[in-house]
Amino acid sequence: MSNAPIAREAQRPAPSPYVVLFQLDATRLGGGVYAFTQSAYEAAPVVYGGVTYTPVDIEAEGWEWSGTGVLPTPKLRISNVNRAFSALVGTYDDLLGAQVTRIRTFRRFLDGEPDADPTAHFPLDVYRIERKAVLDKTHIEWELAAVIDQEGRQLPGRQVLQGACTATYRRWSGAGWDYSEATCPYAGDACFDVHDQPTAAASDACSKFITGCEARFGATAVLPTWAFPGVARVRTS
Repeated sequence: MSNAPIAREAQRPAPSPYVVLFQLDATRLGGGVYAFTQSAYEAAPVVYGGVTYTPVDIEAEGWEWSGTGVLPTPKLRISNVNRAFSALVGTYDDLLGAQVTRIRTFRRFLDGEPDADPTAHFPLDVYRIERKAVLDKTHIEWELAAVIDQEGRQLPGRQVLQGACTATYRRWSGAGWDYSEATCPYAGDACFDVHDQPTAAASDACSKFITGCEARFGATAVLPTWAFPGVARVRTS
């Protein structure tokens, strides 16, 4: 766990209450970004990183990674009592392909708290809606798939580049970090420019090389790069 505030909080004998937030990004379908949290735990909207998350009757399961190498296939069930989500389903083709991001943090890091910190969260879980499994009067259920495990895609689904990482890096919005499109898990405080030199948040940008990963995670860490440093040119005769 590379996020130091989260690591320290998680190791406390009595950590702050655990908070789970969701963003459903339907912009690629022509919709918007919808932010919500579980009403079973939150009676009022919460704000994190400048984004307001509305309490919704929601259940989510199946996020756990197993030791078998099989990617998780979470299920997301949302109340359909007020028909708000069924309207989105009808308008945007069941929301198939929409991106779902699960953000896990602690209450002490929410906006308005003394220790508010929009970078303090566990690694983001980024999935896309693969299939609408249920739609009735009470709820909607979707099956999710990891971004790299979409039906009909071949692996690898991206270019095999030896030295360049193709992950999407976070973006500084002026008021905080925007992770809505990020696939790079870095959420630390240290910022570096495209030359891997320390810089301010507004100029934070990854060089896309292994050196960019090393600057952020450390030269001895297991790096989450999307590059393939082990790939070499093979000459055939």
